[in-house]
Amino acid sequence: MKKIIVCVLLLAACQDKRPPVPTEEQSAQLNEAEDMLNDMAQNEEGLADRSVSPSNQSK
Repeated sequence: MKKIIVCVLLLAACQDKRPPVPTEEQSAQLNEAEDMLNDMAQNEEGLADRSVSPSNQSK
């Protein structure tokens, strides 16, 4: 009986639980989304940092 339980536990532990490989269409959509996110990140990095600019307040 113990051998059967051990075998069942071993078989359950050996299952492939990885998600399925994306289809060609899904892969293209993921690549497009990644490109859009990269473009957005590049645009944000290109903006000037206003925290170091001189202020217009008089002293």
